Amino acid sequence: MVSLVFKHSRRESVLQQIPLFPLSVPLYPGVALPLRIFEQRYLHLVSESLKSESGFGVVLIRSGGEVGNASVWPLGVYVHIVDWSQGEEGLLHVQVVGRRRFRINHTERAEDGLLLGDVEWLPDSSPRPIPADCDGLLAVLEELKERAKDLSLKFDNVDSADALSWQLAQLLPLEDKARVDLLGLEDPLARLANIAENLDRWSRE
Repeated sequence: MVSLVFKHSRRESVLQQIPLFPLSVPLYPGVALPLRIFEQRYLHLVSESLKSESGFGVVLIRSGGEVGNASVWPLGVYVHIVDWSQGEEGLLHVQVVGRRRFRINHTERAEDGLLLGDVEWLPDSSPRPIPADCDGLLAVLEELKERAKDLSLKFDNVDSADALSWQLAQLLPLEDKARVDLLGLEDPLARLANIAENLDRWSRE
């Protein structure tokens, strides 16, 4: 990976170049997602990630498709591979878990078509307990998980406001812009308030 340093008038920002994996579904910190890999550029990406014990960025597609060259939203999640298995006819099954959030400042294509991004890491919030008035959101999450059993998603324990907000964001049928906006919010209580507003609006429609 390459680190690029840009000096600004107020602060110094370090950008790190990472490989990007565009998906048509979002991914948030603390959520594990299964991937099926068959394109050569992504098979090579997974191989290099396993060898170096490093990760890559998962980003939501803005236009285009998962096969080919897609444009992506400017926020994403850095993931690590936690499990993998070899399938038939060169298909690779990989499970990744979301870790750190990042903002993309610039993208370019490698020779094999792999998308590379110069990213700025977004700060993690301090752990916050789940507010006492979130019983309704916890109930919604349990119902969503029951409906999503066939998706093969795995989640951390719901032991913080962060975990609750990310898991709700993962499972709720939000528009893409709303998904990305949630990813950009550092404060988990602000994310929960945003989600509660969406649920309240849906209940009145």
